[in-house]
Amino acid sequence: MKRIAFANGTAADAKALLARPEDYVVVDDIGDFTYYPSESAMLEDVEYVDEAACVLDRAGNDCRLTLDADRKLCLGPSFGPVEFSWLRQAWMNNRHRNAQAHRLQRLLPVDREALVAELFETLFLEHAGTETGTPWAVDVVGEKSQPATLREVDSFLAELDHLEHATVRDPFGHLYRPVRHATHRFLAPAAGTIYYVEIPAG
Repeated sequence: MKRIAFANGTAADAKALLARPEDYVVVDDIGDFTYYPSESAMLEDVEYVDEAACVLDRAGNDCRLTLDADRKLCLGPSFGPVEFSWLRQAWMNNRHRNAQAHRLQRLLPVDREALVAELFETLFLEHAGTETGTPWAVDVVGEKSQPATLREVDSFLAELDHLEHATVRDPFGHLYRPVRHATHRFLAPAAGTIYYVEIPAG
């Protein structure tokens, strides 16, 4: 896939995102996950039928790509609900293989409906380069801020030497503890990549 720049699209309000019927998550032929805000954006990016191993809609249906009468890519019919254990394992493998691309480390869902919701929310937030309509919330020992995007959260936290007392809430209400992983032992502590580990509710 060519990987379209999500920031060039239109970012929806986080609440409205939950009701969007025309966005998709594609699992490609090498197991990578990509969020598309529309069917047209997906078809512009995908290059051949078998590139998409699974096209997931918001209802959790497993769709495939096909060719129309003019031999152009189009979305084919649904094969019904996606197989939960396959999707969960594919997502776990992708998070492990591409850790830096998936820095929102949410707890793994226990059912298909929750997993589908997580995929759409997480991938949307990781790639949204513009405001979502609902801000993030960062709290550092009582000092609070409301960055508009994950990139802005990164920039804010990068200024801090220590993250032990920081918490981050995403626009969907999930709470995280930011953790910095140094890429090299000779780098300054603040130079590492920041991951966001979900804090269990309760």
